[in-house]
Amino acid sequence: MSFICYRKRFLHEGELVDIILKDEKREGVVSWTIDKEFAERFKDLQKEGAVSGPIFEHQPTDEEVVINICALWENQEFREAADKFKENFPEESKPLFHFKDSQGEVVLSSPLKASEIIALTGASSPFDDLCDQAGIPETQRDDLFRKLVQDGQTLGELRYTSKESAQRIIDNTARKLYEKVQAYKVNNAAAQNT
Repeated sequence: MSFICYRKRFLHEGELVDIILKDEKREGVVSWTIDKEFAERFKDLQKEGAVSGPIFEHQPTDEEVVINICALWENQEFREAADKFKENFPEESKPLFHFKDSQGEVVLSSPLKASEIIALTGASSPFDDLCDQAGIPETQRDDLFRKLVQDGQTLGELRYTSKESAQRIIDNTARKLYEKVQAYKVNNAAAQNT
């Protein structure tokens, strides 16, 4: 089997250690999609209380696939059985025919891994804050802002990062989390020795 699945999943602070430091958070059986654009559109770009809404990209093994709904709808026998079910049980069949394979759904039993994050949701700092950090004088900011707008760059707007940026952010976050865990261990050991 050789196909790629995508999953958008809002992350909360308590989950970051497993996903980022351990590179594995088991969730059991969950839905993924073979349609990257569907994953990007799924449930907006932000959720209250979430740190980010990353997109995971995963190539499942045969053992991880619980059911490939797309493949079912490609199967003639399945479609005939579904049509017969619809004929005999029109009300009960509505959920089955509502989505069919329109979401590109594949149900997997596979972990979420930071190493498989291809995009994170986020917004840049405000333009003036970025200019202050970069040491750009006030007199040059209007021209720079116009150029950014002409190039289609929008600052402060919530959007997805590139894969490279996402992995750089993951690496930086992993380093910071690791440092905090190590400091906690040192402090905890010192407290136990006193």
